[in-house]
Amino acid sequence: MVRMLMTINISKGWDTWVEMAKSLEPEMNKVGGKMIWAGTNADETAVYAVAEMQDPSQIKTFGERADIKAIREAAGADVASTTVISPISKYSLF
Repeated sequence: MVRMLMTINISKGWDTWVEMAKSLEPEMNKVGGKMIWAGTNADETAVYAVAEMQDPSQIKTFGERADIKAIREAAGADVASTTVISPISKYSLF
């Protein structure tokens, strides 16, 4: 399993993004992925997330799949802005 910290720009706010992300959870689980944690900046124009996949390439290929991309874009996600910040080897939820 690989965990990655990533960011994406959003235009329709946090609540819309969270609703979309939760709706995609079953599809993400089908390919062995899981959202671990997500948060937003103060003006709700960017999301920071830790996601888990079988290998790093899946994060990109899942998020850019035509059906998934359309859902993400409809929720205000700027798919092209998705950036992997760093692999995450250890984390803690306090």
